[in-house]
Amino acid sequence: MKPAIDLPDDPALPGVGAIRALGLARAIPALGLDGRGIELALRGYTPGSRATIAACAGNRRFVVKAYAADPASEARVYRALAAGLGGDSGARVPPLLVCDHDFRVLVIGWLDGATTHELLKTGQGERAGELGARWLERAFSLPVPLGQALGAGHVLCEAGRSVTELVAVDPTLRAAASAVGEALADSQPSDGVPRLVHGALYDRHVLDQDDAVGVIDWRHFGQGPLELDAAMFLATVTRTGLLDAAAARAARAQAVFLAGTRPFLDGDALIWYRVAALLRLARRQLKRRKDDWRARAQVLLGEAARLARAL
Repeated sequence: MKPAIDLPDDPALPGVGAIRALGLARAIPALGLDGRGIELALRGYTPGSRATIAACAGNRRFVVKAYAADPASEARVYRALAAGLGGDSGARVPPLLVCDHDFRVLVIGWLDGATTHELLKTGQGERAGELGARWLERAFSLPVPLGQALGAGHVLCEAGRSVTELVAVDPTLRAAASAVGEALADSQPSDGVPRLVHGALYDRHVLDQDDAVGVIDWRHFGQGPLELDAAMFLATVTRTGLLDAAAARAARAQAVFLAGTRPFLDGDALIWYRVAALLRLARRQLKRRKDDWRARAQVLLGEAARLARAL
């Protein structure tokens, strides 16, 4: 891991400012890093909101997450998950190492393993689908009543914002985005029993740990139907298949995932949440603004519209 030459100078992130001024060991003494060589790499940054820094100190690896807001609620879900998954070799989440309220920083342990996105890219579609299904099966029985409500009403509000933003940036997307939004509004499912959901279960957040499945990045957690997480996992698998020339591998992953989750997911609700997830992923193309972002958004909207015909 190469050292980060520069961390952002962002007054909204006191944790990053402390690390810049003092170094990680002095800024967060609870880590016990004095006298060790430390390498840092900035992995993600949203100005005024958050930064993610990967750290390596000898044979220790961990992630420093600095926020503008107090991350106390995220810390609580890591603690609750650690208790709920204690001794469980089938599923893992990163351990919480430090929660510093003054600097608004979380430090969490590192989980090794290829992401399901990487598995798809390397031809291991069945394994990707198996891991996703395995996590949902375990999440079905996790007794963690934490987080805000993330049911169909919340998702429908997000869908409205997605349509508005897509149309505002590119009017040529109006017809496709509006049709998808209207289909969602006309067929909103009822919320079932709320359970702990990840809230952003992308294929990059699910890891292959040989004997277990690991799930990282719990910032968006809440209480909602498991179909919400299942749909986002499937939508990101679909995105990889459509946009990264991995259609056959994605199809295999989806088939394995659907077979593994069929006993405990509502099929009709899952389609609704998949449509909403694809619309959300189309909206995310606005933030990345790659040269072909319009074409990518159109492909995702087209798949959402295809699925919406079943609603």
